[in-house]
Amino acid sequence: MFTSLTESIVYCWKIYCKCNPGLFLYCLHYRIGKGFQGVMKRWGFKGQPASHGQTKTHRRPGAISTNKVSRVFPGKKMPGKMGNIYRTSFGLKVWRINTKHDIIYVHGSVPGHTNCLVKVRDTKLRIYKDCNKNPPFPTFFADGDEKLPEDLYDQDMFQFTDPSVTYA
Repeated sequence: MFTSLTESIVYCWKIYCKCNPGLFLYCLHYRIGKGFQGVMKRWGFKGQPASHGQTKTHRRPGAISTNKVSRVFPGKKMPGKMGNIYRTSFGLKVWRINTKHDIIYVHGSVPGHTNCLVKVRDTKLRIYKDCNKNPPFPTFFADGDEKLPEDLYDQDMFQFTDPSVTYA
């Protein structure tokens, strides 16, 4: 599974959509269902101590409310079904597309494990509305003998073939 220590790490995955470098995307992955799980596995609770008078409560959640309230608040972390839902990463910028190997390089972490199927969609967040103003529709079609270049880069990305320092 991808783990992102910083947002500056670039990840890649197989291309399944039509997009251009510079667009912002959603990435969705369907989590593996794990069935009914207790609070220790589902929420990472520590559990009760193994000694000091504890009897058959080692993997239980403990108190779930007080007697003054006399009810359980909505959203309380309790045992239940785990997994079997979509995880979404929002606003991932496309930096580069390799057309030879069909790979997209994005900025940020992508949900899912290695070699899994990831759904890729255009973002609908308002802050990226101006960036996704002219998305490709339906996709790029080559005219005649024209071929796509092997790598498509975003205009903000530094090209290593260009000189980094220039002298006057």
